[in-house]
Amino acid sequence: MARVLFLMRYALAGDSLRAKFDGQLSAVGRLGHEAHVIAWGDGGLWLMGPKQKRLLTRCPLERMPGYAQTVFYVDLMRALQRALALERFDLVYLRFMPVFFNAPRALARACAQGAKLVVEHPTYPFENGRVTSLARMPVFAYNRRVFRRIEPLIDLYALIGEPCGGRLNGRPAINITNGVDVDALALHAPRPEKDVGMLALASMSRWQGYDRLLDALARYRGNVPVTVHLVGGEGDGALAEWRRMSESLGLNAVFHGELHGKALDAAAAMCDIGVGGLGLYRKGQMESRTLKLREYMARGLPFVYAVDDPDVPDNPRFCLRVPNDDSPLNLEAMVAFALAAKADAQAPALMRAYAREHMSWDAVMRRVLDEVGLK
Repeated sequence: MARVLFLMRYALAGDSLRAKFDGQLSAVGRLGHEAHVIAWGDGGLWLMGPKQKRLLTRCPLERMPGYAQTVFYVDLMRALQRALALERFDLVYLRFMPVFFNAPRALARACAQGAKLVVEHPTYPFENGRVTSLARMPVFAYNRRVFRRIEPLIDLYALIGEPCGGRLNGRPAINITNGVDVDALALHAPRPEKDVGMLALASMSRWQGYDRLLDALARYRGNVPVTVHLVGGEGDGALAEWRRMSESLGLNAVFHGELHGKALDAAAAMCDIGVGGLGLYRKGQMESRTLKLREYMARGLPFVYAVDDPDVPDNPRFCLRVPNDDSPLNLEAMVAFALAAKADAQAPALMRAYAREHMSWDAVMRRVLDEVGLK
């Protein structure tokens, strides 16, 4: 049995990535290993494992503006040093993050104690996910310099995105996909109501492209009432823009904000289909394996999507593909798809079975552990 420590911005209060992180931890546990994580909340950073929650360090500056994007990462590595003084780990699984002056020493200590180091990058090539202001460019440059000191320690890159060819910057690399913790999500039940609800679930950034959906709703002249439920927090100002757009056009759109757990399940239960990202072309992505589509599949919620995802089955009972460009969406076709989904009582269970076999975190994490020699 291996002891695995996850390093990411894991918030006790929950955020849009918590489901992914919990899925990875749960998968490692189901594979027979111990999963630990350094969690942030309640005024400090905590070492959490199967049966423990131990305070590592307080975060005195956490109320400072911008803390979560800067000083948090310094505190996280300080907490890692404390954790390594208490425990030994066989693997440190680091989600790619900003690194500052104390990161190389902390990670080198873990490796010196015998831990393998895996670095997951959720958007590869890196430039596909880097949309930022000029003011932040010096910070990125500094982070790259620090990360070059860490790179020789890396035993494996796990990259989500385009094929990497087995190596990255001289280190071993594999391509993985976003997975999902299937059993943690409520199974969708088709609604008997005659209207159509559409779930748009995301951290609301411009590249999610939900303005395309709102524009289609504004042009819609069908007889079936349609409600768009937008669930997610602000990303880059797009959410506020879309809210103003909805109010000015008098659209039937509900802005729920960020939801998790049972509150998210309740919002999903009001919908007949999910809607994936519709604007990934805005950052040059024609292919992506997004977590959102895997969550829809695991819930058994039929969905509309735009970007090419090699793991999504070509099954009209499960999904409807729309163009990944700025062309107007055909909402009438989306409504017809939703009405067909309402009448297909078997589809949710079939979608869940597919997700369990092809999209679960268990398969993804098993491959990562095998690659670094942890059985």
